[in-house]
Amino acid sequence: MDSLDLDQVIDEIIPRDQNSKSRPVDLTLRPTLNGHGAEDVDAALALVSEAAEAIRKLEEQSAQAVARAHSAANAVMEKLERTVERAERAESALRQAEIEINELTANAMQAHEDLEMLRSVLAARENDLASMENRAEAAEKRAEEANAAIQRIVGAIRTQLPVSADADADSDQH
Repeated sequence: MDSLDLDQVIDEIIPRDQNSKSRPVDLTLRPTLNGHGAEDVDAALALVSEAAEAIRKLEEQSAQAVARAHSAANAVMEKLERTVERAERAESALRQAEIEINELTANAMQAHEDLEMLRSVLAARENDLASMENRAEAAEKRAEEANAAIQRIVGAIRTQLPVSADADADSDQH
C-alpha cells in the first residue's frame, strides 16, 4: 500500500494560516502502514499536536468572533434603545403639538365667531346711528321750521301790536 498523505488530508480538514508556528511534519519519509516504527508514533504525535494547535487557534478565533459579535450586538441594542427613546420622545412631542394645534384651532374658531358677532353688532349699531342721524336731521329741520314759524308769528304780532297800541291810545282819548 502506498503511504497516505496526511498533510493533505489535515489541510483539507483544518486549514493552517500562514503565521502558524507549527510546521507540518514531512510524512513522506515514514514507512508504510505495515510498519509500526517509532517514526510512525512520532509522526502521529506530531499530527495530533498540530491538530490540537489548530483546534486551539480555532477556539481562540471563535471566542474572539463571539466576543466581537456580542460587542456589536450590545452596541446595536444600545443604539436601538436610544432610537426607541428618541422615537417615543418624538411621538410625545407630536401628541403635545397636536393638542396645542387643536386648542389653537378651537381658539381661532371662537375668535372668528366672536368677530362675526361683533361685526353684526357693529352693523346694527351703524344702522341705529344712521337712523338717529336721520331723525336728528329731521328734528333739526322741524326745529328750524318751528323757529321760522315762531319768527313769523312774532313778526306778525309785532306788526299788529303797534296798530293796537295806537288804536288803544285813540280809544282812550275819546
